[in-house]
Amino acid sequence: MNFSFLQKETSRREMLRYSVTLTGSVLLAHFFSARLLRASTAASAQQTPSAADLLASMRAKFNAVPMETQKLAENVTMFDGPGGAVTVVNGPDGKFMVDSFVLPAWPKLKAALDGLGNAPVKYVIDTHWHFDHTDNNAHLHAAGARVLAHENTKKRMSEPHDLPVLYRGPDGALHDLHFDPSPAEALPQQTFPIRTRTSTFIFKRLT
Repeated sequence: MNFSFLQKETSRREMLRYSVTLTGSVLLAHFFSARLLRASTAASAQQTPSAADLLASMRAKFNAVPMETQKLAENVTMFDGPGGAVTVVNGPDGKFMVDSFVLPAWPKLKAALDGLGNAPVKYVIDTHWHFDHTDNNAHLHAAGARVLAHENTKKRMSEPHDLPVLYRGPDGALHDLHFDPSPAEALPQQTFPIRTRTSTFIFKRLT
C-alpha cells in the first residue's frame, strides 16, 4: 500500500503547525520585548531626578558638612563648612560679612551670627555668583543687610545657566546642575563696575 499521500499530509500539517508556532513565538517575543522596553523606559524616567531635585540634593550634601568657627582677630570671625567659608567683621554699629553658605545652612548661620552679638548684619559681599556663596542673600536682605557684588555677579544670578560639574545624583548617574534665575530679593542691591577696585568701592561706601 502506498502511504506517500498520508506522509505528505502529515508533513504539511507539521510544517503548518511549526510555522504557526514560530510566528506566534516571534509575535510574543516582539510584544513582550516592546512592553519590557516601555516599562524600562518609564522606570528610567521615574528614577531620573529633576533639576530641582539634583540641586536640592547637592545643597543637602554641602549642608551636611559641620560648621566650624575660627576667630581670626578681635573682631573678625570665620565660619567654615557648608559651602566654603563665611567671614564676619563685627563692629559696634553692625556686622560686615563675606558670602553666605548654602540655603539649608541658614538656621545655623543665623545662630552663629547672633552669637557674635546683637548688632545687625549691615553689609554682605558676594565674592562670586555660585549658589554656595549667594544662597542666603534673600534671608540677609530681609533682615536689613545690603548685598554688594561685582556687576557680573548680579548679571549671572539674573540668568538661567547650567554648571557642568558632573554631580553624582541620587540615581548614581552623573549630571550637570541647572540654575534658574535668582529671585529679585536674592540679587545684590548694589554693584560695582569691572574696573573698580573692590577695596576702594567698599571703603567709599562704608565711610
